[in-house]
Amino acid sequence: MSGLELALAVALLLAVTAPGLASIAAGLWFSTRGVRPGERFVVRATAVGLFLSFLASAATALLASGWIGSGYVGELDLGSWLRVGGYEVPAVFLFDRVALAFSLLAAAITALVAQFSRRYLHREPGFLRFFVLLGMFASGTQLVAFAGALDVMFAGWELMGISSALFIGFFLERPEPLRSSVRAFATYRLCDAGFLLAIVSTHELLGSTRLAALEAAPLLAPSAATAIASLFLLSALGKSAQLPFSGWLARAIEGPTPSSALFYGSVSIHTGLFLLLRVWPLLEVAPLVRWVGIALGLATALYATAIARVHADAKGVLAHATLAQVGLILAEICAGWIELALLHLVGHALLRVWQYLRAPNAIHDAHRTGRERARAPWLTRLSPRLALRLYGATIHRFRLDERVDACLAPLLALVRKLDGWEQRYRRRLSLDREEEPR
Repeated sequence: MSGLELALAVALLLAVTAPGLASIAAGLWFSTRGVRPGERFVVRATAVGLFLSFLASAATALLASGWIGSGYVGELDLGSWLRVGGYEVPAVFLFDRVALAFSLLAAAITALVAQFSRRYLHREPGFLRFFVLLGMFASGTQLVAFAGALDVMFAGWELMGISSALFIGFFLERPEPLRSSVRAFATYRLCDAGFLLAIVSTHELLGSTRLAALEAAPLLAPSAATAIASLFLLSALGKSAQLPFSGWLARAIEGPTPSSALFYGSVSIHTGLFLLLRVWPLLEVAPLVRWVGIALGLATALYATAIARVHADAKGVLAHATLAQVGLILAEICAGWIELALLHLVGHALLRVWQYLRAPNAIHDAHRTGRERARAPWLTRLSPRLALRLYGATIHRFRLDERVDACLAPLLALVRKLDGWEQRYRRRLSLDREEEPR
């Protein structure tokens, strides 16, 4: 291993592990001493971890881009995490413009949100829990950003998903956030099954789960490439709340405003798009999947724009405005405009985190300064009855959750019936064993 590779490995290790280790330190303080640590200790421990992660991410960008040293673009192979028979989980990490941009973006925004949350959550009962989850999320994002293999990316993907669901249900004393958390978690699990199947299929057909192996996608049969690309698109749709999985995003804003800014305004909501950027060689040979992605992205943009125009709460408006832009970025990726999509992703994430964090002040300013009466929309002037019907549909978000539940009802009924049969069979087996003579 050369000196540059060693420096990259150390910087990568710090970027990925520092936030998580800081969170573990704060959590262990509470579990071993039985005394809740003070807010100052929690903030300092988290700040040190996030600051080290940001510095390491910046150092990685400088080393890989050639600002320091000769530059390094490509894979960094550190061996294997696990090897079972013919299956291997490679400890391989990738350094290119997509990884470096997403890593720096996530590290900077997470550190900013942590600093903002120090005062926003002052004396909140879940103060320690918030910062522990924040560190876990930060480690997950860095792992996703630099992963050079689908297995490694899935580990970070799951850390982000678990912390996201726990942030939604942050206010334990209220039932609605807990229900919303379960809904989001169930959506994640459904779409993550697609990610797992895609990983297994990629290994079986291409012989490896390394992202570099996807360059051989043109050698796959068209049906196989379409099937695997569809699974990746499914997992991206769930993570980025695109139709038909958009319903959970409106529930996700039940969590604290800082976590909403981090997850559903800037970093987590764009992770599905990052996955599609990573598997672009596969999407490139699956035109049908790309057309489906374009259609769903544009449909989501129209759906979210209509809802954002009638929402009365600031976070709801921002959530659906974010959803609309994410739909456009999805369409850009599937159209092959990779550079534009990456630039759009970074700019949009920075804009939304600022808008989310400033939302309480914006409401205060609007109440203080007042607002001029807006002119009636063109549709209201053209056809008041049609405008009223459209308003009724959008205020209920086109009843998307109810429609999805209706589609899933037969499947859930079948699962319950199979579960009942299994329980009866298990009871019968246990009774037979008890009756056997010894």
